[in-house]
Amino acid sequence: MTFRRRSLLKMATVLTLRIPDAAAQPPADLSDCQKVVVKLFGAGLGSLDSYSTGVLVSADGHVLTVASHLVSTGFLTAVTSDGTRYSAETVATEPSMDAALLKLKAESAQQFPCIDLNSAIDPEPGTPVLAWSNMFRVAAGNEPVSVVHGVIAASVPLDAVQGKWKFPLQSSVWLVDAITNNSGAAGGLLTDENGRPVGLIGREIRHSVSGTWVNYAVPLTTLKSAVAAMLAGRRLAAAQPKREEPMLSAKDLTARFGLALMPAVLERTPAWVDAVTPGSTAAQAGIRRGDLVVLVGDSIITSESDARKRLAEFRPGQKIAVTVSRNEQLLELSLTVGTPAAAER
Repeated sequence: MTFRRRSLLKMATVLTLRIPDAAAQPPADLSDCQKVVVKLFGAGLGSLDSYSTGVLVSADGHVLTVASHLVSTGFLTAVTSDGTRYSAETVATEPSMDAALLKLKAESAQQFPCIDLNSAIDPEPGTPVLAWSNMFRVAAGNEPVSVVHGVIAASVPLDAVQGKWKFPLQSSVWLVDAITNNSGAAGGLLTDENGRPVGLIGREIRHSVSGTWVNYAVPLTTLKSAVAAMLAGRRLAAAQPKREEPMLSAKDLTARFGLALMPAVLERTPAWVDAVTPGSTAAQAGIRRGDLVVLVGDSIITSESDARKRLAEFRPGQKIAVTVSRNEQLLELSLTVGTPAAAER
């Protein structure tokens, strides 16, 4: 037997050994996911898109989507997976969830394929997911919507902005490790790899502190109560507003101290020092990139937001004892609060 034939035989043996594993876990039939996603078309406003996505949540033709400008401008058209076009009316919106419920206006009574919100799941971080949406208006008729494969990175509260508008969503969201929140994707469906419903894809927004684009979905287990309320013609009970502690923004932190922390991508992102401006008060105190801030004064720091809250309590000219962890040692450093004007010179 020649060397080449032996090599081919080894390759065939390896491939043969892998076949039983693949056969033991056959891919799920995900065609039903395409059937419950609708393409939405309406009136754009300025630079805002004239198209979006929605998910059928009742056999009567109720569609769940985000409470975007399309919902408020009217003249909304929905296109189902078979290419049929329906005019859609807005039943209700729930601003605290950034959710809207639409109703397809069919000429005669018919049953629509839909997801069962009672079957929605809350998967663990690290779970592979699929994002179904009409991003970039790829589908206008009976073409299938786009599918993006990703992984759930975390479940966190959302602190985001869209331009100068503070995002109203009050619930925690799934952060997705994939670029899912594209133009037109808002209102799309997030499922696990077996097609079980997980979340409603959100808008194109940025994190209010780091300025980075956020890829997220609102859990359908959370939206279930909002859908029930909108169908019943009532609002969800308003949450009591929390008294917000003063907090330095990332920009102010750099301006006053010459200090930048790792952006908050998790609910409790540790206060790692990402950068120190040469000649700044942080540099003069001896703080270095890679240090972990563990104490500000006597306050224990468990996250970068803790650090920004505690540092916001001090006035320009005050000295602060800041304890950092470096190379498995705790170092207490003396940090002087600067002024934005002084830091920018």
